[in-house]
Amino acid sequence: MATKASITGAAAAAGGGAPLLNPYVTDAPLTPANFQKLRQRWKATVTGKYMRVTSDDVYFALSKLSGTAEQYIANMQPSRIHIWEDLSPIHLSVNFRKSYERLRTIAQSYSIPGSIHYHDLNVQETVIQSLDFIGSEIYNASVVQAKGENWWNFRIGAPLALVDIAILLYDDLTPRRRHEIGATIVKNIGSIGQRSLKGANRADICLALIGAGVITNEEAEVSRGRWCLSDKEYDGENSIFQLVRSGEGLYEGGSYLSHEIFPYSGGYGVQHYYSLSKAVNVLSKSPYYINSTELEVTFAAINSTFSPVMWRGMMMAHIRGRDISRKSEPDAFWGNLFLQSLLYFADTELVPRKNRRFFKSLARSIWEAAPLPDLYGLNITQAFGMQKVLEERIPPAAPPLGTFATPMSDRLMHHRPEWAAALAMSSSRIGRYEALNHENLKPWYQGDGFLYVYTDKDPLHFSNDYWPTMDPYHTPGVTNGQNPQGPPAYKFTAHRDWAGGLDWRGTHGLAGLDALSTDKGSSAKKSWFFLLNSIIALGAGCAGLSGTEVHTTYESRNLPSAGSNFSINGEYQIMNPGWIKPWEETHQRVDWAYLDSFGGYVFLDKEPVTFKHEKRKGKWTDINQYPDYLGFSDAITREYLTIYRNHGIDPKDGRYAYALLPSSSPDDTRKFATKPPINVTHNTQRLQAIQFNNTVMANFWSSGTIGYLTAVTPCSITWGHSGVEDKYLTISVSDPTQKATRIVLFLNDPDIGGVVEKDDSIQLRWGRAGETGSVTITVNVEGAHGKTHRVSFERISWRGTLDNLPWRPPSNEITTSTTTTASGHVRPAATKKPLANNTTVTSTKIGSKPSPAKPKASVVGNASLGAAKPGPAKTKSKPVATKSGSGTAVKPGHATVKSSLGTIKSSPRTIKPGPSTVKSSLATVESSLASAKSSPTSLKPTGAVESSPGAVDSTVATSTEPEPTIEASN
Repeated sequence: MATKASITGAAAAAGGGAPLLNPYVTDAPLTPANFQKLRQRWKATVTGKYMRVTSDDVYFALSKLSGTAEQYIANMQPSRIHIWEDLSPIHLSVNFRKSYERLRTIAQSYSIPGSIHYHDLNVQETVIQSLDFIGSEIYNASVVQAKGENWWNFRIGAPLALVDIAILLYDDLTPRRRHEIGATIVKNIGSIGQRSLKGANRADICLALIGAGVITNEEAEVSRGRWCLSDKEYDGENSIFQLVRSGEGLYEGGSYLSHEIFPYSGGYGVQHYYSLSKAVNVLSKSPYYINSTELEVTFAAINSTFSPVMWRGMMMAHIRGRDISRKSEPDAFWGNLFLQSLLYFADTELVPRKNRRFFKSLARSIWEAAPLPDLYGLNITQAFGMQKVLEERIPPAAPPLGTFATPMSDRLMHHRPEWAAALAMSSSRIGRYEALNHENLKPWYQGDGFLYVYTDKDPLHFSNDYWPTMDPYHTPGVTNGQNPQGPPAYKFTAHRDWAGGLDWRGTHGLAGLDALSTDKGSSAKKSWFFLLNSIIALGAGCAGLSGTEVHTTYESRNLPSAGSNFSINGEYQIMNPGWIKPWEETHQRVDWAYLDSFGGYVFLDKEPVTFKHEKRKGKWTDINQYPDYLGFSDAITREYLTIYRNHGIDPKDGRYAYALLPSSSPDDTRKFATKPPINVTHNTQRLQAIQFNNTVMANFWSSGTIGYLTAVTPCSITWGHSGVEDKYLTISVSDPTQKATRIVLFLNDPDIGGVVEKDDSIQLRWGRAGETGSVTITVNVEGAHGKTHRVSFERISWRGTLDNLPWRPPSNEITTSTTTTASGHVRPAATKKPLANNTTVTSTKIGSKPSPAKPKASVVGNASLGAAKPGPAKTKSKPVATKSGSGTAVKPGHATVKSSLGTIKSSPRTIKPGPSTVKSSLATVESSLASAKSSPTSLKPTGAVESSPGAVDSTVATSTEPEPTIEASN
């Protein structure tokens, strides 16, 4: 047993009446009354706190529980090898574990007033005889796990079910039976000191161990279970109350990983919270309580890790791993389990009052938003908990809104009032998919840019037998060859580093993926731009080596049983439900399409698009052969609409550009297609970017320039106007490769003034002492794990004059030296030009009131895209000459940029040189600028941008060697 330590009065006083950390044990051991209280609280977590039934959810849950228990009882066929014939032979771990779970359901029905089995002695005797049979023949303190058996059944699944049964029937069991049950659980759990025991598995095992002690009145087991949660044996190294840096558990930035490399906040993460919340609730009235100080990380993750991956009360599929292949555990099942965790926390007096109220508010939000009666109803514990919340009239919490990037798990979520999207990517850090224990058998492209879109038009789309009937070779958002794939492997990551993105002002999002398929048979550079009413998808370098066609799937929609109207360019197609003959056709030029159960599709590049309407058949056992789910072998038929681009057989540089408009109307879709409110400025293997209003979003796959901004190193970046009346210019940048040490940017914009705010990771080097407009931005991204970095500048045209700025670069700040052109003349300042097709404003002098210019015909202002007011005021002024240290008059421009490069290279103490790729990029940019210097007439203005979509900017600094489009197989 752990060393005892008492709670002193001084310690209590220091914590304001409670100790900051709970001791291992109190001097006074647990009394029989303590154990009785623990059993009462545990029983309440299984049956719910009984109260007057006023809720339809309670009636539904109680009826469902009683009906299921009655079915289990009626189907019992006891023999020497099984209790239920479909769970035979019972000596297999999956079968005795499932037998315990059925007995728990029967014991619940026996224990809850209002059930048809409440205190039925025949039911009681049936359960006890079944426990004796399994305990004497199959699962006991002498059992040895057979080779090839799933350890989880022995150490977690069976113990957790057995604890619940024993506590529900505690007064009906003899002391000998209780002791045998406790000894069986403790023996099969085994050692809990492994460093590998983390996250959900640690929480589950600790909970089972606490339960064993509660059953047998053994304080030692309660103590071991409690302190294993904190991992006292290894000084908290694997404590589930802390963020982790490897293995399973909560990570910084909203990620939850399981099995080291799989995003799993909607599966293992929820299980982690369920078992922890139950332990917190049960122990709260004992000396082994879990202090709220220890739960700070746990509570913070509710907003950062779990709420963003929920939609309408359901856990999104992109963070559920192999659980998506389980018919009995749909997305709402995991949503309900998370709701139950919130209710357990909210019912714990040690949790601060403000937290408890928030948890109830969030639980109500989940309950109100979910289509639960149609999908997966609340169980009895959840139903009683929600009845109490409703009686307290606690209002629902606001649902998540905006963009949520979790770079540690290569995931991005985007929430709008009527729809939501989730993007699943993979990299050299994160696995493509999880296929384990013969589950999830067709997962090949689930981590290659799978874009899940949820809409109010069809909220049960992914729950309507989607997974056994979907086409795994046409996964929405993915570019892949059509060659057959072999059996899935387990636990491997993707081939390339780039996977990630950022959020812009919390409302917009940008993501990019350097995709190379598992078999290296297809590849592409892919970008997604998440806006307020649309998602823009760009692809370049779509290539293949498999000898088959390479397709990019825009959509593969599971149509509702009632059917859904579909139109192309406003012309409706025949898609009546129950039709027999499928159709597939390619349209050479199509502008837009519309599906009633989804919304709109706009094809931005006017390239050929293929539409396919078909019936698809499947069975759940096609994707899950684990014994738990072999009963789900009924044939299923669903209708699908698939939209894709055929790049041809083994293409070299295929491209695509399209927009999704979820929950939009046909008229809105047509207007978007006629006058797109966004401009695709670049779509190449080196740079993919869009511009709308006064905002630019770009993935720089290599160094390049857009407008006034040059990226020396690859990065994801978004910049544009922000703040009230667009008074600031804000830049957000990230390193999706998570391999760089620094990102270097050059901004030469006459409209930028002083810094409003910046992250500590950002360093600025101004081009001229005491003045603004030219700045080198260096972002330290080493160890940042792909997170977003931000800096905001005040716009001079908004303020009026430079003198009115609240802050100016101090004259003693490190600045760059300047040089003149080869001819000795000062190069005139670059005329400020807008991005292609952008709305601009001009003024005659500094400080004059901006007046908007008329927008070009090809651009439509759209408030729902985040439209800002007309752009910044232009200032026309003569070039201002300054004197360098040598007395030579200069004007900042490309020469200044070159000088900035020289300073970076010559000042290693100021800026540590980056990796070789950064050095190469710097040298290339310097060479380009030197060439421009010798031929000033051929140099483009700094702000110039190619106006045609897809054109490569002439100022992009790149290697002359062609970039390989695909890797060869080993």
